[in-house]
Amino acid sequence: MKNNSVHMAIEIKTTSGSVLKPHELHFWELNNKNTPKHLKDTVPQSPFKFYTDAILASCFHKVTDYKHVSAENKDFVQKVYQNFDHYTELYNKSNPRVKSLARATIPQKKQFETFEKKMTEILNAGFSENKVSFNKLTEALTVIAEFESHIASPLIYNFSVNFSAAFTEKLIAFYSMLYHLRSVVAVDHNAHIEDSSLETVKCDSISDYLPKSDYTVNDALLYWHFKNLTANVSGEVEKQIVGPMHNYFIQYSHNACNLIDQLPENFLESLTNVDLEDALHHVQMDWLLGSCSGLLFKIREELFGVIEGYDKIFWPEAGHGKPKKASVLSLTFTLTEKDIQQQKAA
Repeated sequence: MKNNSVHMAIEIKTTSGSVLKPHELHFWELNNKNTPKHLKDTVPQSPFKFYTDAILASCFHKVTDYKHVSAENKDFVQKVYQNFDHYTELYNKSNPRVKSLARATIPQKKQFETFEKKMTEILNAGFSENKVSFNKLTEALTVIAEFESHIASPLIYNFSVNFSAAFTEKLIAFYSMLYHLRSVVAVDHNAHIEDSSLETVKCDSISDYLPKSDYTVNDALLYWHFKNLTANVSGEVEKQIVGPMHNYFIQYSHNACNLIDQLPENFLESLTNVDLEDALHHVQMDWLLGSCSGLLFKIREELFGVIEGYDKIFWPEAGHGKPKKASVLSLTFTLTEKDIQQQKAA
């Protein structure tokens, strides 16, 4: 018999730090006979206001292809993921525009397939029944770095990486799980601070990864005009002036240079200065939300945060706080069909 509700529990095991560092996750259905007694005895609460806990759990089951959820709850958990996690929708909206900017002249299908195989093996090792072990996922950082090296192009503002649909769906769920895990840690951190006006940490799915997009656009416009003005310069002027200036652009405006260099020239040349400024804003968002390389970029940032500490990557201001003792964050909640209908109506 299929259920129209689910009672779930999540345990987040952490190590000490100014901000707690997750090292292991456990997911349970409260009606499962193998669920620990101390969780079974807990009265499930309402989910978080924005369903962060529910999304976290549903992403785990999406990554593991719903193999570890009971048959009677499987359809309902699938509905939870489809209705509560919006990153697939955002990806699908932006991806057609990303594809229109891809460089068709770079045949890298073999590298893409090799990366998919390696990353899938890592995910299979790190995700087991009811459990995520981050010590088994650290290798993903090495594999992503190797992939970036093999394609000889930075991930940031790369519009040409293209994985299979099934693997892309898994990456979206993996990223979403990591982002919502950090959101749960932020909620716990903020519950134990003394001055909320100064010590609160926040999560933002745009500015956490592109914190100075306006500056990037300004620098990109300067770099684009510089390239146009110096396109036909050669000889001693190129050697003494243009070359060094180009190196300074790369050194001090690395992301802006990548943005221009990764975009097709016919796209850049077809726009006026005013339209180009707007377009550079939009393509940054499309890359972040709707590209495979954007997914890898965000996954890498989130994994670095888990492994090295969120205060090292996202919340440096929190790194000066008093170290917190290692603990287990426990969440129990009930989701019903009513929650799904409310989310659809929102």
